[in-house]
Amino acid sequence: MPSEDTRASGPAVLFDGVTARDHAVVATLSAGRMVLVPADPGNPPDCPLTWQLEDSHAVDGKTGDRLTVATRSAPNARLVVRDPALRAALAPALRDRPGRTDEHRRAVRWAAGLGVAVLLIAATAGLASGYAARFLPAGWGGNLSDRMLQQLSAVHPPCSGREGVIALNRLAAGMADALHAPALKVVTVRWDLVNAFALPGGRVVLTSGLIEHAGTPQAVAAVLAHEIGHVARRDPLARMLRENLVDVALSAVFGVSFELGPTGAAAGMLLDNSYTRDQEAGADAAAVRILNALDIDPGPGARFFDRLAAGESGLGAVTWLRSHPLSAGRAEDLRRAGTGRGPGLSAEDWRAVQAICR
Repeated sequence: MPSEDTRASGPAVLFDGVTARDHAVVATLSAGRMVLVPADPGNPPDCPLTWQLEDSHAVDGKTGDRLTVATRSAPNARLVVRDPALRAALAPALRDRPGRTDEHRRAVRWAAGLGVAVLLIAATAGLASGYAARFLPAGWGGNLSDRMLQQLSAVHPPCSGREGVIALNRLAAGMADALHAPALKVVTVRWDLVNAFALPGGRVVLTSGLIEHAGTPQAVAAVLAHEIGHVARRDPLARMLRENLVDVALSAVFGVSFELGPTGAAAGMLLDNSYTRDQEAGADAAAVRILNALDIDPGPGARFFDRLAAGESGLGAVTWLRSHPLSAGRAEDLRRAGTGRGPGLSAEDWRAVQAICR
């Protein structure tokens, strides 16, 4: 940058960016600025005639037989300098690229800072939400889950076979007691998908497709035990807190939200439940404890998991497998660690569960 007393002057051609004609001017450098004096004062250019050098930059580089200059105060204007002496004095004083305003620089810093904050929130949301879920009341989120299920019922209504509902909830109550977990509620919906899901507030959803393809009461019990393991660990609540925390951060920084409508949210929770590896392992361990405590034979459940993992035909859209990815050894771990021998449900209760959606 030239010093305060540096002066240079020479002819140039100015295109003001408003009119089509060019203007002959004399450009004078002084005190960190360039003053343009038109050769025809009666027809002056339609742009500022004083350009701050710190806001001006070379458009086509600083080499060759001419120098083209733009400035922030007149973004569409161009000054073409061919005079060698003026080019030599002007080129070192220009920026290599467009200058940024203080406001722009502050905005960039704020955006960068907030972007980092979002990344940190996203990275720590899982850990923070897990801790938060442990300290909230056991039924927290239940009302929201009920509203989601009510919206979902417009497409997939709940099954109302009274004896089947009683049998499943009785089994679930015993499973919750085995883990010293709060009371919960099991809802079966009419849906061909092979799926099961735990919602915040102690709600567990089974689909009619799951009950149909499970084939045995022990297999239904194994899936139900896994979901109740998630409930006891507060995994559904932690997941909801994590997603909302990230969504709030994204909304604050970028002004967008990925929140779905009520029906979409309910279907999304059922179809795209994403638990961490630790959460899945914890639910697996809890399921084994439940089955052993209630003397339920793990064999049929393990074989059902084998069928899911193998993707055998006849199972339809196995979304339980998508939402609960099976490790290679899950079924084998269940066989190895399981000690039960019983069916989990009486023959009468199992018939009622099979007829729950009829």
